[in-house]
Amino acid sequence: MGRISWNTLSFFPIPIYNITMEKKRNLVFFLNRRCTVGCATCNTDASFSNTTELTPQWLETFFNKLHILKFSGFIIWTGGEPFLSFQALQKGISLASQQEFHSEILTSGAWFQHNKEQLENLATYGNFSLRISLDAEHQDTVPMPIIISLIKKSLSLGIEVNFTLREIPGRQEFIKNFLKEIKEHLPDFYQQNHTRSRWLHYLPHMPISPGTGCLPSPCVAAPGKQKWKQTCKMGFKDLVIGEDGFVYPCCGLFGIPGHEQLAMGNPINEPWETIETRQHKHPLFRTLKQEGPYGICKILDLAPESWNWPPYETPCHLCLALFHQHQERVYEYYVKR
Repeated sequence: MGRISWNTLSFFPIPIYNITMEKKRNLVFFLNRRCTVGCATCNTDASFSNTTELTPQWLETFFNKLHILKFSGFIIWTGGEPFLSFQALQKGISLASQQEFHSEILTSGAWFQHNKEQLENLATYGNFSLRISLDAEHQDTVPMPIIISLIKKSLSLGIEVNFTLREIPGRQEFIKNFLKEIKEHLPDFYQQNHTRSRWLHYLPHMPISPGTGCLPSPCVAAPGKQKWKQTCKMGFKDLVIGEDGFVYPCCGLFGIPGHEQLAMGNPINEPWETIETRQHKHPLFRTLKQEGPYGICKILDLAPESWNWPPYETPCHLCLALFHQHQERVYEYYVKR
């Protein structure tokens, strides 16, 4: 796949934008697209055979340029499974800690049973937390005894532990059972953390293709309650950097078919101002920011209500469905022209 041809944007009128970041952003690094868990509904299409990853050298160069950004100081390390790129993860945590940034590592915990020393090595740098991703599919592969052991080890090393929980229709009992086991096996930990705002982060089910984890059906949202018609609120909130070293507009678009065509640029080779200008000028990103994915549907005369896709609840659901069901039309209109 090619990337966006930035010389072909003249077919849309280009307003003048202030290219400086209006708000401080978090950084999200996708170190790789490898994972041993292999969930059918993986939102990054992670596969153990994908060997592309950010290197320690790339990260060192990047962090030397980080001071010019309006950066919140909060970094998320994810993948795939970030612990499968341990040298890069170790370098990243080290660099972030040296500059007094706080890191959070999003992980399934699958690595812990055979690589406990990795956590001990990272603990020497400090200033990071673990966010263990637990949904029904993860729990099928990573048994709760491993997770309980990982939590205990983390706490013994002074590492904060948080959780991301993704509900899958028909399997909601997994989340209740997980919290029940935490309360039973780690009562003090549960008591001290269960009311803390960052402890649990619930994610909606985001089917990657029709029928994965949820029976497909047309949208039946009542008039006036169609939240998926709202403007996109999530895209461009954070700076998302893929395992290829390119900047992407959001985590969701990083996992769609042909996502490489939406890369905004490589921050190692280009000034941030250039990447920011592209984001503001590109007609696809402008439409998403101003009208949301439903705005693209209207421009392309598409009727998402008729698509064979699980019910839409948010603009993110519609965006995923749009790029999976009609990516060629979207790319043809916005990217390849």
